[in-house]
Amino acid sequence: MPNQVEQQKEHVFQWQWNWKVVLFVIFFLPILVNLAFWQLDRAEEKSKLLDTYNQRRVAESQLFAHLPEKGEYLYVRVDVTGKYENNTPLLLDNRVRHGLPGYEVISPFVTTEGQWLLVNRGWIAGGLDRRILPKVSDVSGVVTLKGYLYKSLGKQIMLGEDNWKPSAGPVVIQNASPGIISEKLSQRFYDYHLRLEADSPGALETGWMIVNVQPGKHTGYAVQWSALALVLVILGVFANSNLGSVLRNWRQQ
Repeated sequence: MPNQVEQQKEHVFQWQWNWKVVLFVIFFLPILVNLAFWQLDRAEEKSKLLDTYNQRRVAESQLFAHLPEKGEYLYVRVDVTGKYENNTPLLLDNRVRHGLPGYEVISPFVTTEGQWLLVNRGWIAGGLDRRILPKVSDVSGVVTLKGYLYKSLGKQIMLGEDNWKPSAGPVVIQNASPGIISEKLSQRFYDYHLRLEADSPGALETGWMIVNVQPGKHTGYAVQWSALALVLVILGVFANSNLGSVLRNWRQQ
């Protein structure tokens, strides 16, 4: 009779709590779910950025001098006239293209209206000896630049403190925030950089990656985290019940 009762129990689903496994699931399941939703949020954020860029890339270019002082101008195409300040080109470090280390050259620029602007002229290769900096060509006279306005949307990663030495010539930096550069050069710069078009005076190797990870890849990561969460739940159910025995008996019938 007891054996018959035991056999009947194997046919009926029952919980058999293993509290160590329960605590493991309770701890890790919210983490996996939050990671999945975070990746979905990142995918949506990147999609909006790409949509904004694509819309403004084909829009008519505006005169920089006519932009209202306050506004959201990310990726807005502008024309600006003025002069390069050639004494202190800034070399934004840790910029790799074509598998080669290099810098992005950022030059101070003063418009004909007296507004100071940081112009990202593009990429230049660095040498094997980091003590020898690449030569940045000067651009003389009044010129008209074309490009789009840009600002970093995230916190910039720095491998150490920037060494701002008060001297003429290139300065290697890791943080190109207009606020920091304004403080170091004692000159108020506009809140956005100007990224040059390839045919503008002073342009080097232009072309920038708009997003470092495509929205589809973030969605893929979200699916992976969701799958791990589902697997964790399933394993938790098997570890805390007789579901395995129930399924085996069901298949044998």
